[in-house]
Amino acid sequence: MTRSSYSAITLFLFDVWVALGSVFLAKYLQRVLPGVSLPDDMLWFKAGIYATAGILCFYFQDLYNWKYWRKTSELVSSLLLGGGLTLIALALCYYIVPAVGLERDVLLGSLAITLMAAFAFRQTSMKLKFGNRNATRVVVLGDGDNAKFLFREIRSGGYPVVFEGYIGRNNWDLASRYLGDVNGLHRIIREHEPDLLVVAPDGWRGTLPIDDLLHIKLTTCDVIDAPSFYENITGRILVEEIRPSSIIFTHGFLSSPIQDAFKRGFDVFFALVGFTLTFPVMLLTAAAIRLESPGPVFYVQKRVGLDGKDFNLIKFRSMRQDAEKGGPQWASENDPRVTRVGRIIRKIRVDELPQFINVLRNDMSFVGPRPERRYFVDQLEKVIPFYALRLHAKPGITGWAQVNYPYGDTIEDAKEKLKYELFYMKHRSLWLDLVIIFKTIKVAIKGRGAQ
Repeated sequence: MTRSSYSAITLFLFDVWVALGSVFLAKYLQRVLPGVSLPDDMLWFKAGIYATAGILCFYFQDLYNWKYWRKTSELVSSLLLGGGLTLIALALCYYIVPAVGLERDVLLGSLAITLMAAFAFRQTSMKLKFGNRNATRVVVLGDGDNAKFLFREIRSGGYPVVFEGYIGRNNWDLASRYLGDVNGLHRIIREHEPDLLVVAPDGWRGTLPIDDLLHIKLTTCDVIDAPSFYENITGRILVEEIRPSSIIFTHGFLSSPIQDAFKRGFDVFFALVGFTLTFPVMLLTAAAIRLESPGPVFYVQKRVGLDGKDFNLIKFRSMRQDAEKGGPQWASENDPRVTRVGRIIRKIRVDELPQFINVLRNDMSFVGPRPERRYFVDQLEKVIPFYALRLHAKPGITGWAQVNYPYGDTIEDAKEKLKYELFYMKHRSLWLDLVIIFKTIKVAIKGRGAQ
């Protein structure tokens, strides 16, 4: 588990403790201040409902992901929105089941205490994190292109990583501190005590200090190769470094009949629930599409599915009827072919809802790589190494790439998305599917426009 994961868990546990405690503190203040306070035998239960609603709303406002509130203004905005969502969610809950409602003064007092405590704790956490006390401290073994790539990619992504420097044969200008020659590996690691030693050499084949690396791993700190480090930190696989042996001799990219059966049950359950809950939205969407522009409500298109087999994908039509009179082309972010209704339903992903039918027909999974058209698949297979690997997983309504990478319409974008898709295929599980579904709901609510 990474330090960022520990940080999220710490924030979560703190919020649980504060949310529960704030209800009792607000109730106590109501008793000691002038006014009438009635005894409440269900206070623990009511506090639990309040805490659950608050933490879910905080999650959807990204308050457990430091990347979205590095600035004080962003933190204040997210907390206020989270508090507002909490009030709305609780109002709905109290309307349905009045017996679980908190008194107005207690509710508002609890929310004020929760928001102030959450702000103070997160501000303190950020100061500690970006004072380099809570980030993963890394030393890189290597002084070539691989090391340069890591320094550039990890720093530009804003990940909680601090590079102490690099160890190499030469003191090059790598925008990081030169710590010494590989002959002083033991001494350097003892002096700097990093959390990780990342092995990223160029042209050192057969000359790596294997015995030293093994001793360091057993006695001082963890040792990891550059592709694995990149994968763990970024959540995507470094496609440029994939070798056939890394696929053949890994436990990833495989699924068992039992795992497939569980996933199929998972898909059917969520598709039925999703179809039932969103049916009114689909009716309104169909009416809006019909009123705005001539043509069918649904858009049916051939897509490439599991093991390269074609199937008919169903979506709400979001473009003009003659959108592809000039031939197949990728949709762009501000595509002029998109209708006004289409722009809205694409942003909040309502256009994807009819694909619940594809899931029930077993053409698709709920979570998986997005299915592409044959025309584009044939093109991308020629220019992107290992692109065909994504066809060995059932395509999904949503996926790891869709919740982590913004809208893209180029070959480079397809290559970046493939990094996320292969990461999903290597680590796929029902737990990861649940994480992706929650992230998808969050993307749709906040309208970030991930594709």
